[in-house]
Amino acid sequence: MSASDKSADVVVVGAGVIGTTVAYELAAAGLDVTIVERTGVGSGSTGHGHGIISLVGKDFRPGAHLKLGVLSARMYPDLCERILEDSGIDPMYHELPGISFAVVEEEERIFRDFMARDDTRGLLDMEWLTVEQCREVEPLLTDDAIGGVLHPHGQVDAYRLSLAAVAAVEKLGGRIVTGEVTGLVRDGDRIVGVEHKRGTIGCDHVVIANGAWAGRAAEWLEAPVPVRPLHGEVLHARLEGDPVRAFILTGLHGPILPKKDGTLMVGSIGGVTMSGMDVDAKHVFDPNDTTPPEFDEGPTQDGRDMMVERSVRVMPALADAQLTAHLAGVRPLSADRMPLLGPAPGLDRAWLATGHGTKGIHLAAVSARIMADYITGRPIDAEIPAEAFLPERFAAAVA
Repeated sequence: MSASDKSADVVVVGAGVIGTTVAYELAAAGLDVTIVERTGVGSGSTGHGHGIISLVGKDFRPGAHLKLGVLSARMYPDLCERILEDSGIDPMYHELPGISFAVVEEEERIFRDFMARDDTRGLLDMEWLTVEQCREVEPLLTDDAIGGVLHPHGQVDAYRLSLAAVAAVEKLGGRIVTGEVTGLVRDGDRIVGVEHKRGTIGCDHVVIANGAWAGRAAEWLEAPVPVRPLHGEVLHARLEGDPVRAFILTGLHGPILPKKDGTLMVGSIGGVTMSGMDVDAKHVFDPNDTTPPEFDEGPTQDGRDMMVERSVRVMPALADAQLTAHLAGVRPLSADRMPLLGPAPGLDRAWLATGHGTKGIHLAAVSARIMADYITGRPIDAEIPAEAFLPERFAAAVA
């Protein structure tokens, strides 16, 4: 370990999209930052995430959660532009029309219910299209469908964004260290260091941002961190001919998302069933649940078959696509499906940035801003409902 690795203003635990963007915003604010990563940059849910910046559906709970998603979508272009400038690596953020496509009546209900929600008024630009109008936007869509919601979308390659954020942190004077964190060093109720298998790093602040593994920090913090792994899978494909011209999402059949380089991200598995872009109440768990979590990170044949079948139902041309990758991992699901962002209860200068569920990539921009504001002491923009995501909300719920 070099002398520069032995101390930092802030240690960020985890090099996924949340940890790296938090580290970037802190480094950009002038702090000395060290990222500690157990395996590799973007090796968790970041590496298999869709990267879609999308709001229509049930991923976001009404109120503050949806507002957080709207604000992060607005922040994304600026975040990616700054990281590109500071790193020289393109995160491949791009924007296209988006269609939340209803193939069956249940999907239509999901989308029409969303459009009717009070908390969407004035926040989102949405228009219901007939199936014929949907096919005018994207001709490859099936005509055996009901219609869909047209609304703006962005998409980012979260793995490249994480790599770019790390490169930017290093150019701004920070560093990344490979090692598994094993505990925290305290001076009374204050954090003064982070222990990992290769040594100790002194610090003034620590940010726990290691995704689905964040629940293990409860022992270090002596505070509840109700975050559990949610299995996820996705396919990558190449389709000959004209490029897909829109981001397609469904409630039950999974998404079809063209990346900036032309790769299609196809299908989605959430938990034991395909949830597409939607997360139902079955993905909320009791914060007192002490059942050992299962870190099922591998792809499955059943998942592949399901994603292929349902995606072809949405876009028949995919039957001729070349599958280039089948990726899987675990997402960090909190007990109430909303992120934990802010100070860990009862421990000074320990912070949590985890529990984003299926929307970690989407919420990275605003999460990084919130955490940087907390740690630097800057006032948080009054428009950001940060209080709703404080980790202390679970302190009373956990026995």
